[in-house]
Amino acid sequence: MFAMKSFKEITRGSTFEFYEYIVKCLAGVSVGYALLKAFPEQSGQYSWLLISILLSITHDNNSKAAHDRMRGNIVGSLVGLSIFFLHNPPNLLTICIGVVVTITLCFRLDLIGVCRTALVGFIIVMMYEEAHSSWTGAIYRMVSVVLGCLIGLVINHTFRKITLPMLQRIEKPDSHDEGGE
Repeated sequence: MFAMKSFKEITRGSTFEFYEYIVKCLAGVSVGYALLKAFPEQSGQYSWLLISILLSITHDNNSKAAHDRMRGNIVGSLVGLSIFFLHNPPNLLTICIGVVVTITLCFRLDLIGVCRTALVGFIIVMMYEEAHSSWTGAIYRMVSVVLGCLIGLVINHTFRKITLPMLQRIEKPDSHDEGGE
């Protein structure tokens, strides 16, 4: 049997965090959509921008996800671009070389935590370059992802500045009541 869960069970007791996350994601989508309308000639990069915005916005205003995504994307895109210039179109050997170079760079730069993101970025760039025979895709993708992450960071930071004081004010009366008992 399936039992209906209450709203409190679904949101794990944090209704404020639930609604705040929704509002932040809607703000991010709105900014991304405005950029699409402002620069329609770049509409092909809109999906990377939007994906990066949404992956960078966190329910708890933590900026680590955005920073990690940017670092991984930059490493993967640069390796993908380098491999594209090494051999076009890519083959199994050049893709394997790119995987090894990406992992090596992540280890050497102490970025092993973003290695999977870097590897995904590398493969995406390689697939785009092979399909379009153009090195510009790597640059556009890298810029779109970094811009999306920066937008996500700004949204997280803005909400942290707005909601933290509100939450502190809400929690103060409760902690004061507990001390008075």
